[in-house]
Amino acid sequence: MKSKCKKLFAEMKPEFMTKKDWQCLGVLLLVFTCLVFFRLGSFKAPQTTYTTKTGEADIVLDFGEYTDIASFSIFLGNLNTRHLSLSAFNEVTGEWEIINGDATVESVFDWNKVDVNYNLRYLGIVATDDTAVFNELVVQTPDGSILEPVNADSYPSLFDEQDTFPSAVTYMNGTMFDEVYHGRTAYEFIHHLTTYETTHPHFGKILISLGIRLLGMTPFGWRFMSALFGILITGVMYLFAKRLFRNTFTATAVTTLFCFDCMHYNLSRIATIDIFAAFFILLMYYFMYEYIVRDNAAKPDRPLTERILVPLALCGITMAFGIATKWTGIYAAAGLALIFFIHVICRFPGNKKQIPRLFGFCCIFFVLIPLAVYTLSFIPVVGYTEYKNLIDKAIQGSISMFNYHSQLVAEHYYSSPFYEWPIIWMPLLDANDAVTATKVSAVSCMGNPAIWWVGIPCQVFVLVHGILKKDKRAAFLFLAYLAQYVPWMSISRITFIYHYFPAILFVILMMGYTINCIIHRFSWGKKAVTIYLAAAVIVFFLFFPVVSGFPIDRELGMKLRWLKDWILIL
Repeated sequence: MKSKCKKLFAEMKPEFMTKKDWQCLGVLLLVFTCLVFFRLGSFKAPQTTYTTKTGEADIVLDFGEYTDIASFSIFLGNLNTRHLSLSAFNEVTGEWEIINGDATVESVFDWNKVDVNYNLRYLGIVATDDTAVFNELVVQTPDGSILEPVNADSYPSLFDEQDTFPSAVTYMNGTMFDEVYHGRTAYEFIHHLTTYETTHPHFGKILISLGIRLLGMTPFGWRFMSALFGILITGVMYLFAKRLFRNTFTATAVTTLFCFDCMHYNLSRIATIDIFAAFFILLMYYFMYEYIVRDNAAKPDRPLTERILVPLALCGITMAFGIATKWTGIYAAAGLALIFFIHVICRFPGNKKQIPRLFGFCCIFFVLIPLAVYTLSFIPVVGYTEYKNLIDKAIQGSISMFNYHSQLVAEHYYSSPFYEWPIIWMPLLDANDAVTATKVSAVSCMGNPAIWWVGIPCQVFVLVHGILKKDKRAAFLFLAYLAQYVPWMSISRITFIYHYFPAILFVILMMGYTINCIIHRFSWGKKAVTIYLAAAVIVFFLFFPVVSGFPIDRELGMKLRWLKDWILIL
């Protein structure tokens, strides 16, 4: 068994990678790792919980004397949108006077501020929902000082982690955008709670939960696995580019563009499932290409050896994880199927005797294993739908997902249709928080204009080469791109620019194809490409403050509004 594993590992060893390749890749990975972990999120957040229930929903805080209370902030647990009734006790009348009968705290695992602006001694907070989970409560006076009630010992889990309250509430201290769904669900998986986010398959949220288990339910913890996969996909991009073009300079150029693409950076720093789906999509196409190359290198009447079948098996396995992460993996799988069948037809009838074996092999790795992985991803799901067993749970859950996406009627200011994505017409603002009177922390999901806009003519170049010159690499890349992009053209529900990210993987590889042609045709090619790469890196750092959440002067952020609909900062 040990020798068998050694043989399989040797079969997949990228022999095309040289020492120089590993050095270039190592430098790029180091740079991107430093970027992605820089201010990724706080290592601490309130952990203990206070749960209110019907009949036990009153929280009465005594401040010892009449004091001006400006506001309080609640770090909300895993139940979103909790309603509160606030009141102050009048010692003259002996009655409670309502200050605000319908205050709301919405965002889970985040600090939610509630204004009070009242002079009082006793503050009553009543949770009007059946159940509410509060991790911490911080009261502030008008000058911003934290005021702890004299009866804090009556609610120990509400006042035991006051040091976790930040001087400025930003993405560093809590959830942003869809983290309130995916990060929350990962937490629920760990604690066997009713699953909230049920609109996507669950493997990506299982991955997020691994980071939480390792590092705790903190911003750094729930984003850790996204950062890790953002780094890993960078390595896959280099391997893919080197396999395609057999040129170290081109592979380095492609990976540099990928490292400094704003959306790759953004999705590697947020606890959503998109970076995981992209990782598996890129990997499945890498393995399909590896299979095609090895199959083409063999004689037409050759047997299907392990050297040929191992990458095909790995393609099916990574496809399985891609689909179990997000249904966009199905789009990618359709593209894989098209490429695979074109390849088989082109090889026919030389491999005619192998067709039955190949068919059986594909049934196992592209049907049975994906079905098994997809079904197993539902194991941690708890109680959002009735089911009889695991298989029924997966079926009922999938029906629920389909109904949600097919019937969704919603609007969102930052939504954008598919035809706007390549030109970055509408970036998505993930977070925007005031740090000081003039500085803002903003996290925008957008592409690097120097990469995405230049990628458009590169797509045309690759398409022309694929059709007129019958270049198989060009055809492979363009078909892979279409598989990630074309299905969105028929989607009627609201969509966002990050849905384009799997397609951008292949846009950057098509840019690599173009770069490879340039450096081999023109003596000045490498110099020109190097200058372009430097420009792309400069543009990345120009937009870095508004994609990273680094505090920036509001006026400076507004100057980055290159297109009229760009709202990168508020």
